[in-house]
Amino acid sequence: MTDENAPITAAQGFHRHAGEAGEALTLSYRPPYAWAALRDFLAGRAIDGLEWVGEAHYGRTFHWGRIRGHFTAEHRPAHHAFRIRLALDDPSAQAPVIRRIRRLLDLDADTATIQAHLARAVPTLALTEGLRLPGTGSPFEAGVRAILGQQISVTAARRLVETLVTNLGEPLDDRRCFPAPEAIAASDLAFLGMPGSRRATLRRFAAWYAAGEAGDEPLAWTTLKGIGPWTARYAALRGTGHPDIWLAGDAAVHRALPQLGDTDPAAAAPWRSYLTLQLWCHDTLSRT
Repeated sequence: MTDENAPITAAQGFHRHAGEAGEALTLSYRPPYAWAALRDFLAGRAIDGLEWVGEAHYGRTFHWGRIRGHFTAEHRPAHHAFRIRLALDDPSAQAPVIRRIRRLLDLDADTATIQAHLARAVPTLALTEGLRLPGTGSPFEAGVRAILGQQISVTAARRLVETLVTNLGEPLDDRRCFPAPEAIAASDLAFLGMPGSRRATLRRFAAWYAAGEAGDEPLAWTTLKGIGPWTARYAALRGTGHPDIWLAGDAAVHRALPQLGDTDPAAAAPWRSYLTLQLWCHDTLSRT
């Protein structure tokens, strides 16, 4: 098991740049890296005040345990790296934050190996090179986004998350952090325009998480009323970077299924999360 507080080394794709205002770091990756696909996915779900996305950058606030701050990751494809501008309230917490950023941007994936496996497993599928799993701030955040996104469009889900952040997110400078489990559990969530049963699920989930009973393995969350397989799998894919999630029942995956021909998705194991992402990408391209 990786020690989140262990120092990051140059061998892990980490370089600090001295002499610059603030903290500037370089985090490298093995190419190829489909930045445009990741950027567009994150931009389509970006929450105003919490996240910011541009042509070559993604940034967000965070409040992870006792650590608060924000970062902006600027893609530098010529260097196979991201330049990270990082602001922390506790500089000694840098190591676990860097590991979370690497997971959020899926910087450690060996996309060439994954692509070769998918090409053999699903020969009928035209693959996009270098796709990366689009992470979130935490498993809890992924779970909340998944619950709010049940059976509605991406746009509608984004509006709900923005409303939640606006009402319950802790201020950080002129922005907000994602709401803490305790804040969601203590609210009646009346400001969220959705069925009462879903508000109840969200409050149960937040209380469960705040009590330390949920853990960070979303696939086990289906024991909680209101959380089904799609919600748990979505949270596992985006919240933990689980590489082998087949998101059966997802609307975009269902629309893109003809791309698989007669291939059983199980053939893509242990990289079914990346197959799911390929189908998401196909669905997006087919609808634009």
